[in-house]
Amino acid sequence: MLEALPRIQEKWRVDDGRAVEPTREEGCDSSYLLKLSRGEERARALVEFAAPSTLTSLGIARQALAPYLCDDRLPERLIVEPDGKSRVVPPIPA
Repeated sequence: MLEALPRIQEKWRVDDGRAVEPTREEGCDSSYLLKLSRGEERARALVEFAAPSTLTSLGIARQALAPYLCDDRLPERLIVEPDGKSRVVPPIPA
């Protein structure tokens, strides 16, 4: 009898990103919206930088999201603290 091999989960890929207005109520002064894909699936993630952010860029936003790219579900929103640590926070209500 053949056993089914475990399916290897494909990694999320960052397709595009752009700077967006930060969430001032959360004390952020810089934000990036990243568009991602995994096969046919599409997702978005908002990466925000808490004030005072000294250096931000789309590349740094991608780095902050990198630890989550193998997860089944991506965080919809991350906040990167001034010390470089990030935390997952609830998405902004529409």
